Amino acid sequence: MRSPGRTRATAVAVPLSVAVATVVGVAACAPLASPAPSPSTPPPPATASPTPSASPSPAEATVDLTEPGVARAVVDELLAASGARRAIMVSVSRTEASVAVVEDGVAQTWAYRDGTIAPVQSDIHNVDQATFVPDDYALDDVGALFRAGVAVSGSDAGQELQIVEYSGGQVSMTVTTNPESRTVFFHPDGTLVPTLDFTSGDGVRTAYEAAVGRRGSVLQLGFGSDLGVYADVVGDEPGTITRHQRPARTPVIVTQRTEATTLRPFDPALVDPDVVWQVVDARRDAGAYTYDQPWSCLVDRREGTTAPRLHCTIGSDTVTTDLTGRPLPG
Repeated sequence: MRSPGRTRATAVAVPLSVAVATVVGVAACAPLASPAPSPSTPPPPATASPTPSASPSPAEATVDLTEPGVARAVVDELLAASGARRAIMVSVSRTEASVAVVEDGVAQTWAYRDGTIAPVQSDIHNVDQATFVPDDYALDDVGALFRAGVAVSGSDAGQELQIVEYSGGQVSMTVTTNPESRTVFFHPDGTLVPTLDFTSGDGVRTAYEAAVGRRGSVLQLGFGSDLGVYADVVGDEPGTITRHQRPARTPVIVTQRTEATTLRPFDPALVDPDVVWQVVDARRDAGAYTYDQPWSCLVDRREGTTAPRLHCTIGSDTVTTDLTGRPLPG
């Protein structure tokens, strides 16, 4: 999505106003008036006014974007400054934030840095990536997302939250670190995208539901200890196949390839992921497979079969079954 930067004029910085007022709670309060001196009392002697301090005004002070409510206020200010409602990217660290929007087909980036909001030079270009509404994402407590990221990745070095297209038009919210550790994915509501275990029926079922979604037709379903679960469907372009795959650690990844196929489509609702796992687990119960060995099952209508079948490789064994898990010859 990113390409080499281009030079563009930088506008005059716009001071942060609503965000800082929201976060710091600065209120302008006029001092109470002193009582006027009586006519019989001589006025007090004049004194020199104190020298103004050199400390920055609240509008120029950098705020902590990980505090509750701060990132939301700053992102709202960035969007207001850009005049846009939708974005192609949002980025938030402890001290800086930026929003990339599209105006007249061109990507423009606005950033909060050193207490001000201004348009900035950026290497983000518009390449028809997905747009989204930042209000739909849980930015109300970025600090909590960072703490959850530490729990998963084990690092809090240079943490940064990003909302951006991840794969095939799908937008994801992530927390990364610098130096890079493990990218941690979040749902829009701020809950973690779980890491799935493909040595359990629950992991297989969750991945199946994510990969298949509401699709009513697939060419092939794939299950496996390394694969996770994928659904291959006819692509939008003639002669292409699109794969929707849910691995263990990330949301669904969408890829497209050009490939001729003789597979015939079927309804994925015919396939019960619990049955797939039962076929695999039965080999373990029989002593022919242990959880540290790889396994995979492909479900399709190859060789002109009228109903889809499971073609499984479990450890060193191969087995073909019907959709109920009953072994079939061949």
